Amino acid sequence: MKSCLRCLNLLLFVLAVPWMAGADEIPWQKKLPFKEAVITYELSGMENGEEVLYIRDWGRQTARHRTTATTVLGIKQVSRSIEIVTPEWLYSFDLQEETGTKSINPRKLMLDEYQKLSAADRKKVDENAQNTAVMFMGTVQGSVEPNAKEILGYACDRTAGQDTTVYFIHDTPISLYTESNIVGISVKSVATSVEKKAVDEQFFQIPEHIVPQPDPEADRLAAIMAEQTIAALKDPAGFKQKNQGLLGLPPGEQPDIPEEDQMQMEEAMETLKRLLGK
Repeated sequence: MKSCLRCLNLLLFVLAVPWMAGADEIPWQKKLPFKEAVITYELSGMENGEEVLYIRDWGRQTARHRTTATTVLGIKQVSRSIEIVTPEWLYSFDLQEETGTKSINPRKLMLDEYQKLSAADRKKVDENAQNTAVMFMGTVQGSVEPNAKEILGYACDRTAGQDTTVYFIHDTPISLYTESNIVGISVKSVATSVEKKAVDEQFFQIPEHIVPQPDPEADRLAAIMAEQTIAALKDPAGFKQKNQGLLGLPPGEQPDIPEEDQMQMEEAMETLKRLLGK
């Protein structure tokens, strides 16, 4: 179910980025300001370590390599993970446990639904998404400040909510600074370098000895969410919550979600419902 949470969070973020610049490009296909790049982050707070983001094809492909350490009751725990995103797939690997999952990229599902629309309906979706993007990027009760600060030579948009502040490279989903403190748990990610250079294929390869397992439940839920999201953006007034439970599914079709994941899933869904319901 962790992959379901990742898909849902990515789908929520997809709502915001494509329209922020008001460009004429097809949503979810906006190019980054660099074709290839390597961004290194220093992580501190609950977890300490390093994260490296590899970017190719103007952002259509990314690979995030993360190594962190957490000390609990004097015991140090090391975590190593890789997340690879292609236009079609979302891969996630736990190198410590030697496990991995594979699910459909929610961006692809959103684009598929968008391209089914008529020209008139696409225009409605674009117009409604403009307001949705602003609300989401402001975390509903937060704020958005374009070009608020320059970081490593890039103008960044500041988005701030009750517990989290993020600086994104202007009109992109690439963060250069993130700081949050939720229920006393602090997390900080600071980019230390942005290198525009060719990225080797090795960083996008599936780790040896790990066969990513498909996650049909995550795919099913992401497809439902993509369809509902586009439908709601096309006709916000028609967005109804009656007889719908988590993820907009009838009570009898609810997935079996571990208790520890319920709160995060419900919070993400409530964010989406508040956005589309306004």
